[in-house]
Amino acid sequence: MKLALRTRLTLGSAGLLAVALLAFLGAARYVSGQVLWERLDRMLIEQAEEVSRRMILGEPIRPEGPPQFRPDGPGPNGPPGFPPARRDELGLLRPPRRWRFDGNEQSVAWAPLGFEVARTGQPHWDEVNGEEEGSRLRVYSTPVFAGQEQIGIVQTAIPIGPTEAALASVTYSLLVLLPVIGLVAVLGGMVLTRRALAPVRQLTETAAQIAPSSLSQRLPEPGGGDEFDALTKMLNGMLGRLDDGFTRQKQFTSHASHELRTPLASLKMALGLLQRSDLPPALQKEALQGANDAVDRANRLISDLLLLTRTDNGQLPVRRTEVVVQEALEAAVQQARAGHSDPIAAPVLISTDQLTLHTDRDLLLRLVSNLVSNALRHTPAEGRIEVRLVQNTLTVADTGGGIAPEHLERLGQPFYRPDVARAREDSGVGLGLSICHGIARTLGGTLTLASTPGQGTAVTVSLPHP
Repeated sequence: MKLALRTRLTLGSAGLLAVALLAFLGAARYVSGQVLWERLDRMLIEQAEEVSRRMILGEPIRPEGPPQFRPDGPGPNGPPGFPPARRDELGLLRPPRRWRFDGNEQSVAWAPLGFEVARTGQPHWDEVNGEEEGSRLRVYSTPVFAGQEQIGIVQTAIPIGPTEAALASVTYSLLVLLPVIGLVAVLGGMVLTRRALAPVRQLTETAAQIAPSSLSQRLPEPGGGDEFDALTKMLNGMLGRLDDGFTRQKQFTSHASHELRTPLASLKMALGLLQRSDLPPALQKEALQGANDAVDRANRLISDLLLLTRTDNGQLPVRRTEVVVQEALEAAVQQARAGHSDPIAAPVLISTDQLTLHTDRDLLLRLVSNLVSNALRHTPAEGRIEVRLVQNTLTVADTGGGIAPEHLERLGQPFYRPDVARAREDSGVGLGLSICHGIARTLGGTLTLASTPGQGTAVTVSLPHP
């Protein structure tokens, strides 16, 4: 069974927190041990240094405690001058000793190995058994030099039992904390998960308030530059595209209904005239022609809307064949001229560097015809229009009035017309260039416009290679 995201995050956070706490406890145990052992060693070194100093100066040695062995010297507790055994305020025996090896007197060492190493001039650490059963001693052996001459060896020792007992107490205390660590890890994991998912809750609450009528609203961005920030930006981008799409859809519907209302009004007016019984034959003929023109206009508009919708939805079928380029371009220019109302139009020049093109002939004809029709409407008779197809790149350029920069970016949007009055005179509704964009996308290419006011416009369509 797949666990929920919150559960996985809680378990992960609790696990990481538990590992961190256990690592902290382990480090605390290690540091405590290091501190205690260093304190013990420093105590032995300080005692050895004090005894060594007294030996070098020839001062009497007064150790703080008795030796922990039977020396080979006179007396029950070592050489003359050693006080009876006593313990310090911590209850620890501190029995520093010195040995002379001048050939006349030799004592038994606490740590024979350390004694032999110290004779070579090097200090040495040992752990040896004490006199009491089960006791252990920490022994420090170091040579004593007076100038360049080694005059003796000092061994200091201390029981390690109290230090080990202190470490065991620290370890036990840390182990007692394990259940507390587990509880803290679980609670900490829940808190961390709640804080980590706070942006998600905020996104969810805000997204729930966004309705189709308020798509302009945006989700708050955390601003941390992390995955949540990237997710929020992606969702805001998606909302922006949806808002733009709904806006264009509303505008499209509004413009389409408006454009359809015009031919329908003309048709209704013609039918109203035809219903009159006293209408002269000439007016009857004119009314019939008006009705026929209105139906043709509505039919063209509906066909263009259907074609535009199919190209936007990717439902326009493509039937690719080998198309003779010169013949197809000439046919497209003839269609454009046939639909142009002005009998005197600018000349159209055709040039191409290839014989055939693997594409959909009908879509290519519609594309070129629409582009040439636009060029004819905006180019005076003394101007020139050139249609070129070179290396699968189609260009339709004219020497007309050009397009202002503020209109250039919006050209291609359905029903957008920079010059509404002139467009109505030419019976245009602003769908031609939109259809060209859709056909270019359907054929796998792109359409771009470049225009200079007063000099002309060039439309370039890149067609894919077979």
